[in-house]
Amino acid sequence: MKHILVILPSWVGDVCMATPVLRHLAAHYSNARIVIFGRPMLEPLVAGLPFVDSFIPGSMRGSRALGELRQIRRERFDALLLLPNSFRSAFFGRLTGIPQRIGTARDGRSWLLTRRFTATQRVQSAVDAYAELAEWWTGAPLTDRCVELAVTPSDDAQARALLGESSAAIVRDLILLNPGANRLDKRWPAQSFARAALEIRNSSTLNHQPRRIAVTGNHSESALCAEIAKHCGAIDLCARGVSLGSLKGILSRTALLITNDTGPRSIAAALGTPTIALFGPTDCRWTPLDYPLEQRLTAEPFLTPDCIADDHKALCAIDRISVGDVVAAARALEAQLVTRTSK
Repeated sequence: MKHILVILPSWVGDVCMATPVLRHLAAHYSNARIVIFGRPMLEPLVAGLPFVDSFIPGSMRGSRALGELRQIRRERFDALLLLPNSFRSAFFGRLTGIPQRIGTARDGRSWLLTRRFTATQRVQSAVDAYAELAEWWTGAPLTDRCVELAVTPSDDAQARALLGESSAAIVRDLILLNPGANRLDKRWPAQSFARAALEIRNSSTLNHQPRRIAVTGNHSESALCAEIAKHCGAIDLCARGVSLGSLKGILSRTALLITNDTGPRSIAAALGTPTIALFGPTDCRWTPLDYPLEQRLTAEPFLTPDCIADDHKALCAIDRISVGDVVAAARALEAQLVTRTSK
């Protein structure tokens, strides 16, 4: 294998959870060129990764797909690894003409693949699902499943501009709130975010200095971010135009991220940012991360192993998580950090 194309998943968190596979391929096929294909908005997220040679932006949709296919065919790839499980991605892969097309056999797409992996049926994270596929293809164990991202000089400069910092020195003194999510029932209440941030800032001794509070989100969450910023005097990064690249730089300056079950949680894990992750009617077993500096809080912590949070929306309503629970989780993280620092 000298030239490998990997089609990425669509969601930010899933792309982060695919990075162990990219690292594994680069190590296993040490002389190969690793190229990734994904939505254009994902390019800043993966920029700077040392085990990726280039990025091809594309959507696999409409008339633009023809140009994307022409570009891929010109590069004459030896193999294509499909991480998404959609029929569309497999059909697009077939049209590339790449001789080896590796993916999971499901949803009637087996005939579009040349090498078909049958996944296990147990509940597992995206990290493990992607890793199993890569292990099966390469025949080598994928033992390091830690997610990984890189902060580029551009990311860092953008972060400093958004935060109004003149010094390039990185100090983790920020409490960052990420109150959005792609579903309303995954969002912890806005006022709870504000109250928790104020209580944590006023009681924290980590870094022996007061912390700033900032709130982040995408354009569609601007009203939510503005409401929280008003309640706790936070820096409104959404209003200042935060991007995926600048968010990496900001998370490298963050002492604590409080987030719903959404993409920035995985970015934080990849950058070593202490995190409190809030889970309502989405089961945290689908997205575990091999990351010790995360406190996961669930709306219903006593679900039996055979119950999935997604199937019990009332019981797992996210507003059942209290502000006190989040403050206690922050103190536990601080104690854990102090212990690690003293060793």
